[in-house]
Amino acid sequence: MQSRQAVHIIAAEWRWVIIVASGLILLAFAPLVWMALTGTSEWQFMGALHNYLDGATYLSKIVQGERGLWVTFFQHTSETYPGAFLQGLYPLLGHIARVMSVPAVVIFHVARVFAALFMYISLYQLGAAVWTKIRARRVFFVIAALGSGLGWLFTPLLQDVSFPDITVPEVYPLYSTFVNVHFPLTIACLALLAGYFVLAFRPGADQDPALDRAVPLIALLSLALAILYPHALIPFGVAAALFGLFDWRDQGKLSPRLVRFGLALVLPALPIAVYYALIITYNPGFAEWNRQNINPAPAPAALLIGLGIPLLLGLPGFIRGITRFERDGDRLVVLWLLAILVVMYLPTGAGRRFAVGLMLPIAYFVTRAVEDVWITRINRRVRSYVFALVIPLMAVSQIFVLFLPVALPALSGDPGTAVGVFLEHDYYVAYDWLNQHSSSSDVVLASPVVSAWIPGWAETRVVYGHPYETLNAAVKRQQVLDWYAGTAECSAILDEYNVRYVLYGPEEVQFGTAPCRDQLNVVAEIGGVTVYAR
Repeated sequence: MQSRQAVHIIAAEWRWVIIVASGLILLAFAPLVWMALTGTSEWQFMGALHNYLDGATYLSKIVQGERGLWVTFFQHTSETYPGAFLQGLYPLLGHIARVMSVPAVVIFHVARVFAALFMYISLYQLGAAVWTKIRARRVFFVIAALGSGLGWLFTPLLQDVSFPDITVPEVYPLYSTFVNVHFPLTIACLALLAGYFVLAFRPGADQDPALDRAVPLIALLSLALAILYPHALIPFGVAAALFGLFDWRDQGKLSPRLVRFGLALVLPALPIAVYYALIITYNPGFAEWNRQNINPAPAPAALLIGLGIPLLLGLPGFIRGITRFERDGDRLVVLWLLAILVVMYLPTGAGRRFAVGLMLPIAYFVTRAVEDVWITRINRRVRSYVFALVIPLMAVSQIFVLFLPVALPALSGDPGTAVGVFLEHDYYVAYDWLNQHSSSSDVVLASPVVSAWIPGWAETRVVYGHPYETLNAAVKRQQVLDWYAGTAECSAILDEYNVRYVLYGPEEVQFGTAPCRDQLNVVAEIGGVTVYAR
């Protein structure tokens, strides 16, 4: 039996979505294409243009999957401890890379393409679940995908990079496709979840039993979110619970469908949440990772600037949603937006992570405002010009962030200005040497930026390589710098962390002459990089 509330999307709409989505994906990969065409002389692109520290950890986890592992070990620290099933998407990609015989870095970027495409399709699906008018669906899609704030303007003015449209990619769909695979997949799952809830609880839907078929899909999406990004479930779950309470108040009873949807949302994620809680409580490695993994929410003023034009455009839609509080979409999305904002600013230390997908409810209210307010106040003859001005202006921050890692080297003529994105080519050769002459349990001492990429390329451990995934990270980072500066006792750090190899090259020179090298054996000289062994 076909649902009377089914979403109807004609072929012409899907063609439009695929064309626009393909254009956005090509845009996201334009810096990589530019690098491939122009080259970087004596420098090696390491695999991630944006947030290279986390990009290096994703590569490390993919490599672990290539070795046949499903559990995750933090290779960016010298200690060994029991592994755990965390960020399981990346070991899965490693297994796929092994079967397909492609390099880990290639499978990472291929997965980014498919994750981005799935996200854009899901965004349009959400828009179609709310609106029947094609124009409104497209407005929602464009705002959700491209909307961002004024961080591009205030960052250089204030010399401040705290604005979320510059540093918090999980909020903005297009930006999310620049950095990893799991952010766009998370946003896609949230969009599909919201779409199912809107369809199932709009007026008249209660009499449509066909919508109950969405329960297994809700459960599957919940499970996916619990694995990909569990923080995303909390604001949405709070919004769904509050929606149920208001529904109970209005109807005098709790909707059986809402109970089923609620159970499908909570139960699949519950055992995974318990598993995560046990890991960060009893596994010393993951407990330390959790302690260090502090991601506070941006300051309220920075958040307002980071949401910029979409926030202003959406105010009439949000006011309408608050005042009418209709069951047909508005109520759920109002509660979702408020839940995100409240949970973000709770004293959890993980406020930023709860902001994932924030642009979706904002785009909803922008679309409401465009359809109900703004479009009636703009002369029909100039509407296209207004849209042509406003839409690119909303996307400036994301374009700025996208091209910054290649713009700096292009302007300066020095790829080294994009710290961590490029390394001198000799390091790349040194990684290959380490990969052939060491095991995954060996520990390497190198500068922080060089150490970040060692687990993914050389498949060994390091003393310090990441601010979260290195145990006791702040202390170890200082110890590494002191050793190269010659202000630390020579053998102390080497003995404490059971270091086998030491690298000394252009990146390490920046921290000192490393006089302790004289006590080590030279085992390889690769251009400007020397490998020492104990």
